[in-house]
Amino acid sequence: MYVSIQTLHSLVDLTGASPDELARKLTFAGLEIESVQSFEDDTILELKVTPNRPDALSHFGVARELAAIYLSRTTFLAPSVKELGASIHDLIQVHVQAKEACPRYALRIIEGVQIAESPEWLQKKLLAINIKPINNVVDITNWVLMERGQPLHAFDLDILSKAKGRFGVKVRFAEEGEKLVTLDGKERILTSTDLVIADDEQALAIAGVMGGKNSEVTNTTQNILLESAYFEPSGVRKTAKRLQMSTDSSYRFERGCDPNGVIGALDRAASLIEEIAGGRIRREVVDIYANPIQPLEISLRPARLAALSGLSESQMDPVQIRARFLALGIETAGRAAHDALKFRVPTFRPDITSEIDLIEEAMRLIGFDAIPSELTFKKQAEGVSIDKSLDKLERHIKTHLANSGFFEAVNYAFSSPSELARFSNVEALKLKNPLGEELSAMRTNLLPGLMQNVGYNLRQQAQRPAFFEIGCVFLGLNKAGAQPQTDGLTLDNMSADSYATEKLMLAGVMQGADFYVLKGILEGLLESLKLKAEFIPAQAPASYLHPAQSADILVGDKLVGQMGYLHPDLSDHGQSPVFEIDLEALKAHCFQVIQAKVLPKFPGIGRDLALILDEKILAGELLSAIRKFEPLALILEDARIFDVYQGKGIEAGKKSVAVSLSLRDVERTLTESEVQPLIEKLTKELEKSLGATLRA
Repeated sequence: MYVSIQTLHSLVDLTGASPDELARKLTFAGLEIESVQSFEDDTILELKVTPNRPDALSHFGVARELAAIYLSRTTFLAPSVKELGASIHDLIQVHVQAKEACPRYALRIIEGVQIAESPEWLQKKLLAINIKPINNVVDITNWVLMERGQPLHAFDLDILSKAKGRFGVKVRFAEEGEKLVTLDGKERILTSTDLVIADDEQALAIAGVMGGKNSEVTNTTQNILLESAYFEPSGVRKTAKRLQMSTDSSYRFERGCDPNGVIGALDRAASLIEEIAGGRIRREVVDIYANPIQPLEISLRPARLAALSGLSESQMDPVQIRARFLALGIETAGRAAHDALKFRVPTFRPDITSEIDLIEEAMRLIGFDAIPSELTFKKQAEGVSIDKSLDKLERHIKTHLANSGFFEAVNYAFSSPSELARFSNVEALKLKNPLGEELSAMRTNLLPGLMQNVGYNLRQQAQRPAFFEIGCVFLGLNKAGAQPQTDGLTLDNMSADSYATEKLMLAGVMQGADFYVLKGILEGLLESLKLKAEFIPAQAPASYLHPAQSADILVGDKLVGQMGYLHPDLSDHGQSPVFEIDLEALKAHCFQVIQAKVLPKFPGIGRDLALILDEKILAGELLSAIRKFEPLALILEDARIFDVYQGKGIEAGKKSVAVSLSLRDVERTLTESEVQPLIEKLTKELEKSLGATLRA
């Protein structure tokens, strides 16, 4: 979103503040500035606004932020409307049939307008913030949108159908399969979940998204029906997503506009139309608002703010906090119990619903850089400490995998339920207030996010991208836990406050690589952690793995993870070897005290055996049998496979496996005469247990 500093100066006193300073202050307060650009005699700030801050999608909203930062005052003049002629109710009749989807609906009529180009000053304002001028009426609705954050729509009144001398307007759900050509010239096929504005004969607009071509304001338009409304956010979001339509209006409606700012924006636009396009505004206004949405009153305890922020008393001056809140439109509403301050939160801040939200507001306005870097709990609970070994393990893994060609990914902890279901059989926890269907469930697996990373990078022509991520997965409700509490939270009861069963996992993907390349990297990682790992065919492969090309990762006979090719049904990008490791399980085997050994004083003896085995016998089975052969236990230092061969000279269904043995006695020099009988006994034991014979 773009805002004009020239316009901001007209709304709040910013004397002496440079554009770069404003950009820095806003960014530190949580409204990230992506660029600072010059436009003629103005400077334009490009903002990156998070989805929870719809109030910041306007010049008024940004002006409030700056007023709170600089402890200044805003100047928002109330619009003055010159009403003339007969009442609007004599000419129009409105029925809001979908009351839950449209809690507030308002209209004004301006008659006798002259459609023309906008004056130069208005065109410059729009061009500065990257909006193309169209005509004076449409330009005014666009400017008020950017000024106040309230979408408006202008209809050509004379297009509407009449009954008994009055125009009819309905706010209803579309009929299944109903069609409407929108202002962009495309025909839209609607469903019964899409809200529309209609007359008695046809739909005229998709509510909150885009108007219809059939009621468009043109050069011949003389009478304007001007709409301002509050549409329920989730309905607009679903319609806009289904129709793949993202407009300035839908962008704001689906995040939550101010239901109590509807009339102010309507009057502002009507007065500008009367001033610029001429005409007269009919007396009175249509305002259907059956259940007014009231501001919330929320208590804030100074002690709670101090406990969570670590700020000193001087930094938490209540007078200054009240002044900053007032600049944001958050008024003091008295005192509550336990010395708490009570605040009235305006309806243009739907993101503030509880005490913790007010605490965040106070902290960001004071400045996150002013918050001390220390534990916020002053009293250390007995037996509770930071898990330093886990932190050490994470840092070691990140370094090793980065050196092996992987990039670390950090994805959202929530995802699409349908996508999670492809990778996990665990039912995902659903969010009560999701940002959208694609981010509506807590992740049960890290791989869906990583595969999205792979897909994006492949579309950008990246060659064989490799990613890993360390993060929590959420495996259903924690039956021993409780709904998270906001009061009385201390270190000694945090473990009982977990709502979900969480598990810290490591996962990765090496797109386009060979199975054994990834296996070698994981072997190297585990060896670097001083762990003896074993990779065996997966006994119960995860649902996301290829059932015939997957392996269990064992450490100390304990399953710590799995790896293998992604299941063919999930592999959208060709060959994709992946892995997943439980870090809590892995940590139990790490950082053990290493037992030092005296360097050997006596020479060792090496023996190589070439054995013929059934091809179904695994290499791991052969090594395990050798290591368990008791007569060799005291002198066997190592056993490694160095060659596997099938082909000419080897019977079908068989394979030749070459094993290198390292033998040493710590107390004396081994002799050939004592080693050879042991080797012969070993070959007989292998023949008995595995059917192995020496290769001729």
